[in-house]
Amino acid sequence: MNKNIFVTAFQTMPNVGSENYVGFYIVKTLISNGYNVHLYTPLLNQIEIRNYYKNNLPKNLFFPEVNASNMLKIFKPNPLKYSQYISNIFWEINIKKYLKYNDFEYDLYYHVNSSSWWAYNGMVNNASPVLLGPLQGYRFPRKGLWSYLKLKSFIFEFIRLCILKSPYALYNKSKIIKSTSDVLIEGEKNIFNIDKYTNVSHTLSGIDTHKNRVKPEIPKVILSGRFVDIKGYPIALKCLKEIDKDFIIEIYGRGPEEKNINKLIKEYNLEDKTIMKGFDETREQLISAMASANVFIAPYIRESASLMVSEALYAGLPVVTISDTGPSSVCSYFNSNLSKISEETGDALIENLKNNIEYYLDNFIIEDPRPASNFGENILKKIEETIN
Repeated sequence: MNKNIFVTAFQTMPNVGSENYVGFYIVKTLISNGYNVHLYTPLLNQIEIRNYYKNNLPKNLFFPEVNASNMLKIFKPNPLKYSQYISNIFWEINIKKYLKYNDFEYDLYYHVNSSSWWAYNGMVNNASPVLLGPLQGYRFPRKGLWSYLKLKSFIFEFIRLCILKSPYALYNKSKIIKSTSDVLIEGEKNIFNIDKYTNVSHTLSGIDTHKNRVKPEIPKVILSGRFVDIKGYPIALKCLKEIDKDFIIEIYGRGPEEKNINKLIKEYNLEDKTIMKGFDETREQLISAMASANVFIAPYIRESASLMVSEALYAGLPVVTISDTGPSSVCSYFNSNLSKISEETGDALIENLKNNIEYYLDNFIIEDPRPASNFGENILKKIEETIN
């Protein structure tokens, strides 16, 4: 008999960017491996998943009824807005209520991609056996990067700092540690310092994609991510304007900072080199572009484990990033020849980044990424361990 897994994911939607797609990727992996997946997710996600399967749902995918509170009808899943932190709390309360009245005995209760280690979790101590994650670590802008944040983001980071150091966060973290729940860490530093918690590096594109790499006629740089200040686009563009070489810049994304990014491109005389590719909904275009690019620049100011960086490395695309950031942590799980970590602050940091980018512009690299883990396989292994 197939094992029945209760899976809850607030953000799980096909082909709508990395934040939503991680949860859906995990769900598809479980379905394809024969598990009966009972997916407890907001109605908006259910509709998109049904559309994805053209209403011909896999026979082992089920949707338990979700009774959304009035607050959840207001605060909907949206990883692009800060309101997601509020909506996640209401979702966790909803999960706890569902489990309280649930009379079906599942073989496993799996909370996919729960917001982070510090947040209230409605599944902990309310079901068994429980698997959580991949849980995010925590990062703040390191020294020398705060000045790139606008006032709104600066205030948000300060509020975030207060929350992460608060009794609320410490209590929720303690609840997870003291519970019988098993935990997956999101390819970042293990903030629990518990060895049995499995660290998995994200990828959605599979392995061996590095074998498809083809050297471009003109060296190519890729930037990708939401157009928000914490993604550090001004840092990358400032470096690129200093490079006196023939190369192409492809930028993938969308967001509120697009106008400012275009302004900097013009100010730095990079218009003739830059192609704004827009938001790649299926991500197929971006993955294809990685195969013929020289380097991926990830100057992220505040990021935990970066799915985009992991995708680039799995594709064999070298990454240039900044020390003491989430992307630099992700790079440590891959072939060291595929990344260069830039140190220092201020002008010295810009010069360091510039030199590292130039290295990959001059040298087209084809190497096995040698990841320390396989995302899908590790999750399946941990599920079997937890069930048994």
